[in-house]
Amino acid sequence: MVVLELSEILYNVISEHGEQRILSDIVQGESAEVIRSIFGQCLSKIEKDELKPDTLVTISEGLMHFLLTATMIPSKRKTVFQSVDIDIAVPDTVTLGTSPQDVVVILFPKTEDVNEIRSQIENMKKIQPNPGNIWVVLQNEMQLDVKTYTLRDSMTFSNIINDLIGFTSNKKQSKLKIFKI
Repeated sequence: MVVLELSEILYNVISEHGEQRILSDIVQGESAEVIRSIFGQCLSKIEKDELKPDTLVTISEGLMHFLLTATMIPSKRKTVFQSVDIDIAVPDTVTLGTSPQDVVVILFPKTEDVNEIRSQIENMKKIQPNPGNIWVVLQNEMQLDVKTYTLRDSMTFSNIINDLIGFTSNKKQSKLKIFKI
């Protein structure tokens, strides 16, 4: 299944939910339920034989992009900083350069190879020296020295927006304010 088809499935499910309802649910503290529901509906629309190892991570990354936009959480996406590829930096790479303790970098590895994932994390550590501010979204649980979110079993990915809200609300900088929620 190509990425375009996955994004089409994701945005159809989001459309069925309704952006305003999703935002309202997040404001009411129900982001985990919304994320679980959208993710589950996407999975139910994908043929089981088309479920590749990176499919879940690809859907979660697309969902994350939508949620960041809908909630107006400042972020820099799909960028390169000091020769390191970044999937998402919250709030941005400028702050990453000046105050890395105020930035979360989120990694969506498109592999299940633990050595490749560790290599990607080591690259992140070159630009984000705080391991607690490196968040990795994985299909299955792995023991890593950074914060991980899983897409199977306990589905901890459903807590990522609440965690970002908690992270950003503790920051003094005005550009970290969340406007819609």
